Amino acid sequence: MYDSSNNPTIIIDRSGDGIAEANSKIGSLRSDISDLEIKLQAMYKVMVEQGVDPKLFEAKIEEVMKERAGRRPIPKQSKPCPKCGRMVSKNGNAPLLGKCMYCGTNVPFYPSFETEEEPSEQ
Repeated sequence: MYDSSNNPTIIIDRSGDGIAEANSKIGSLRSDISDLEIKLQAMYKVMVEQGVDPKLFEAKIEEVMKERAGRRPIPKQSKPCPKCGRMVSKNGNAPLLGKCMYCGTNVPFYPSFETEEEPSEQ
């Protein structure tokens, strides 16, 4: 390719880099899912070996699915930075961790199985 002064112009196309990075992330996610499947299967076997009836496990899955049906999706986790008070979002690249983009403080996000729901009146 030449510009208006007939000098050659080099164009570097990096679109393939993005595809390669996406494929790498997908491969990493597949590996994580496989790890979780193995751990879940082991936990299930331990439960059965310890005397938990598999039907109880299946009933609990149904109960959790019914509880989740119709709920609003949980918004992306964020919370105030303990150092500067600005909101920090959970980092997709570092499990259970966010980093404040203003002051650099690492903010832990502990796991929870709670879902967003209206407070119950008792």
